[in-house]
Amino acid sequence: MGFYDKHVLPRLLNAAMSAKPISYQRRKVVPRAQGRVLEIGFGAGHNLPYYDADKVERIWALEPSVEMRNRSAARRAASPIALQFIDLPSEAIPLDAESADTVLVTYTLCTIPDVMAALGEMRRVMK
Repeated sequence: MGFYDKHVLPRLLNAAMSAKPISYQRRKVVPRAQGRVLEIGFGAGHNLPYYDADKVERIWALEPSVEMRNRSAARRAASPIALQFIDLPSEAIPLDAESADTVLVTYTLCTIPDVMAALGEMRRVMK
């Protein structure tokens, strides 16, 4: 992994994903998640403040970038929801079939190399 991928890109993504129009959309979508949630492209945890802790049992946070996971530390510390990282690409989700009540994807599909395989995996793990 080069300098750009390790130091520049995570900062750019974090800034872009904090934009007001994107946050507005998160406020509308994320609170609808419930039960056991698989979040594809967890990134720096921008969705965490919008989850309804009374409705969400746990979050599987699929995020292969260590740098992005590290950027989520403050948001994770402020969240009462149990969270477990999955460090694999979305084309190979290591969960049992029908194990997630909700699959949440926000602003991520365009970054997945084999989006059809990833969607198939999301369908497989969704109840």
